[in-house]
Amino acid sequence: MRLGHVFALAALAAHPAACIDNGYGLRPPMGWRSWNAYGLDITQDVMEATMDAMAAKPYSVDGVPTSLVDLGYVSAGLDDAWQACGTGYLGGFHDEDGNPLVNATRFPSMKAMTDHGHALGMKVGWYMNNCHCREKQYVDQAYIEKHMINSTNAVAEYGFDGLKLDNCGEFTNLTWWAGLLNATGRPVMIENCHWGSTVPGQTSGEGPCTGTTMPSDCPYNFFRTSQDIKAFWVSMMHNLQSTVPYSGHPPLSRPGAWAYPDMLEVGRLASHIEDRTHFGAWCIISAPLILGHNVTDTALTGRIWDIVANKELIAVNQDWAGHPGSRVYGENFRTAYQVWMKPLTGGDAAVLVINSDAQPGVSVRLQFSDFGLSGSVSIRDLYSHSNVGAFVDSFTTPNITLHDSTFYRLTPQQ
Repeated sequence: MRLGHVFALAALAAHPAACIDNGYGLRPPMGWRSWNAYGLDITQDVMEATMDAMAAKPYSVDGVPTSLVDLGYVSAGLDDAWQACGTGYLGGFHDEDGNPLVNATRFPSMKAMTDHGHALGMKVGWYMNNCHCREKQYVDQAYIEKHMINSTNAVAEYGFDGLKLDNCGEFTNLTWWAGLLNATGRPVMIENCHWGSTVPGQTSGEGPCTGTTMPSDCPYNFFRTSQDIKAFWVSMMHNLQSTVPYSGHPPLSRPGAWAYPDMLEVGRLASHIEDRTHFGAWCIISAPLILGHNVTDTALTGRIWDIVANKELIAVNQDWAGHPGSRVYGENFRTAYQVWMKPLTGGDAAVLVINSDAQPGVSVRLQFSDFGLSGSVSIRDLYSHSNVGAFVDSFTTPNITLHDSTFYRLTPQQ
């Protein structure tokens, strides 16, 4: 691989990239990533089979055969375990010129894999600064620069469209990554996986930015607000709360850089009720919708199809009316219930009520003034796709059982 695009660290530090120049992330990203379903047991064959499953149409929406790709889940992301651990310079997985060394047994051709996705109308994402056999042994500045330059060159040459940058190795300077990716000339969406340590509004560190421009001036397109999600209720709800600091006024989660409480565990939680609440929560806060289940398991996808293929919820997630959504009531998930809302274009509001800890159930009175509305308001249930009716000043939900939720679209009457 050619060295190319040589940028010294000092030069990039003196003239940092103001933002990642890729045109991506103007709406919350949607797709799938390998880690939740496969962990370290991932191969090129599995990736390509997953892409095929995402583009297939075994199920319908409104009577029309529809794929996950049709719904907007257009990206398939390869996570950790692509690398040839221990085969490179000083025991890493990059050679002496800084080129990444791929485990050719598991991934015979990265370019063929991305070509496969592109032929299906999809984007394909990669992963670096890995956690498995992490690289933290390099001190020579000249080698570190070669490592960074040829890592980003490999992203472009293999044809990847996205890059998740984890926080395990020593290569954590997101501003530097963004500048080098810009220099390749290939648009690449950047996921900042620094577990909440690198966020908008910081004036120094690994990716300083104000986070208040439109689009965001941050050197990444979405940023982790939490530790890794696990497939159980408390983990999901804990990660949801981690987005609250970025939903102020002005919000730091916005077009160009979205707050991200990690991949979806829909299909892997304890019940269909918990799966639906989980998906609704990510929708109400404009979080990236990155599926994490085994998509090749058509029975599993069929079981959660009504959730992940809910076009009305996806429309709420993708809408931007100046704010990503916020928590209105319930200071933590140990309270009996929480209320979340998001303003929508045209003056509507989306409202999610979660029974977080009330047994056997809870009924919640919603005051329209809490959502900036007054007078007569029409309510639509986005789970059942049905109109509930028109109400004045307030509305009381039916009983919501433990870990269930209700999701409404409120439309003020003229």
